[in-house]
Amino acid sequence: MRARFMYLLIAVSLVLPGGLTKAAGALSNDEMDAGSDLPYISVPKSGSGQESPLPPLIFRTKTSPPEPAAAVRRYRDLGVIVRDSSWLPVWNPVATSAWARRISQSLPFDSILVELPPGKLKRLEEDAALRRSLHGLILELADNGVATGLVINDPVLFLAPERGRILELITALEDLPFAVVLLEIDRVLTPPGQEDLPLIDALVNLSVGVTVRSPWPVGMVLRPYQLDLGELGGRLEESAIDFIALRLEDLSRDSVRGIEPFLAIYPRAQFRVIPSLNAGIQKNGGDIEKTGYLLERLESWQRHLQVYPNFGGILLDDLEAFGNLHP
Repeated sequence: MRARFMYLLIAVSLVLPGGLTKAAGALSNDEMDAGSDLPYISVPKSGSGQESPLPPLIFRTKTSPPEPAAAVRRYRDLGVIVRDSSWLPVWNPVATSAWARRISQSLPFDSILVELPPGKLKRLEEDAALRRSLHGLILELADNGVATGLVINDPVLFLAPERGRILELITALEDLPFAVVLLEIDRVLTPPGQEDLPLIDALVNLSVGVTVRSPWPVGMVLRPYQLDLGELGGRLEESAIDFIALRLEDLSRDSVRGIEPFLAIYPRAQFRVIPSLNAGIQKNGGDIEKTGYLLERLESWQRHLQVYPNFGGILLDDLEAFGNLHP
């Protein structure tokens, strides 16, 4: 199954609502060897002049070429989380320019957020050459119209006594031109009726510290019910965090309507929605088992929610699960 997924990423096009597209053509030796001489891409946290109230996930350089005719349709404000970062070329001797071009032509997302487990985070923190390699890859992807973000979800980093490590990591990685950093704190919060108020206090304080220290926009992942734990939603709204990402496990047509009350209750908080694809397939089955069906549904959600000024887009959970859908 993993081999099938890898082949999909590198060589096979997807069937999307825009029609059938062919795979990207072979690259020349010059393209395979080409490096990136792009300038550092600055990602402003405010005052960017963009229409969206959120810092957009995609920032193009002035010299960015038009999207290739063979590229699949790319959906604006639709990102995806990469759970298995081992296929990124920074860990392997692969030409990043060719890789970035193929990825940008094969996937319908305008941003990819990469989850780095503790071991890879530590390697990246300690290895300057590895950071330079990732820096180059981020620029290559940006020049192909795809922004890159970082996902941190190690529960240990959200709990005492390791909580301060997140600030150390941000300091070590601050020269990398990420578009966003996402903290999946929903994994450490307790069920309804079992509020851990000291933990909630600590997470709110962490949101303030990370937002002040981070050179990138900062988001925190919550499940909808967790907004009510210890008034967490209101406190994050006051903490100046850049956005809250709500994890949604029901991907039925009308499930998105359950998000609307939160957009209205917290008008000063910015929101994104994270559909959990694996959980959604279990609940909704064949209704979304094809990429075309899923993308059509997400596009419908976008149209439905964009009337709210504090809605900033959709971030699909797990690229591998997406790759395993039927064309």
